[in-house]
Amino acid sequence: MDIELEFISSDALKEKIGTENKVNYILDRVRGNKILILEESLSYEERKKLMEADMAQIDDEFTGIEFDTLGGDEIVKTWTEKLKKNLIKILGGKTGGLTVIGPSKLIREIKKHPQKISLLAGIKEE
Repeated sequence: MDIELEFISSDALKEKIGTENKVNYILDRVRGNKILILEESLSYEERKKLMEADMAQIDDEFTGIEFDTLGGDEIVKTWTEKLKKNLIKILGGKTGGLTVIGPSKLIREIKKHPQKISLLAGIKEE
């Protein structure tokens, strides 16, 4: 089985208005045995909804997802950093972040480091 990576821009995700649409879009692609690399971090609420939807869809054929994210909900140390981050968002800019999501049967391991995510993929033997 080939492993397909799909890189999705933050602009493409903005078209998926609302958390539920974004979550459904992600799960549909992952159920198709694709590993997604999103050009944005998922918010706490989006991660929560993704986990809930994932758990509801687990069956004999779909064993669930693995994911991790960089950036996004990190603790902002000063009010000026928070103001700067919010201003960038309001003006439509990108504040950084990255998310990797894939089917559990393909992702052997995800390691999160302070500035990167490492992913080991392959068919898991059962």
